[in-house]
Amino acid sequence: MATAQQIHDAVEAHVRAVGAADASAVAALYAPHARLHDPAGGVAVVGPAAVAAHFAGVLTEPREMQIVMIAVTGHDAAVHFRATPPGGPARDVIDTMTFDNQARITSMRAYAG
Repeated sequence: MATAQQIHDAVEAHVRAVGAADASAVAALYAPHARLHDPAGGVAVVGPAAVAAHFAGVLTEPREMQIVMIAVTGHDAAVHFRATPPGGPARDVIDTMTFDNQARITSMRAYAG
């Protein structure tokens, strides 16, 4: 089972990769059959290759990222972060994630305000 610290580290890596607009680094954090809902309620994107393609389309430029809070319970995590692209404005986002035993993301849902 992945430890809380491993999951916490994976969440931080996810936020850093999104901030760097590095779709390949984001996708590397996902398990082979992971499901991404970005936004939550949207059509599922399945697997790292599809996750990479999705993020390559939406991460058009690096942005400043500020983690407000990370909560980890068992194999689940939630992160509240603030993303500010060049020229602003800031956008608050909450991602909920589940993880496998190797601390790879098995599902993620993004909620943006």
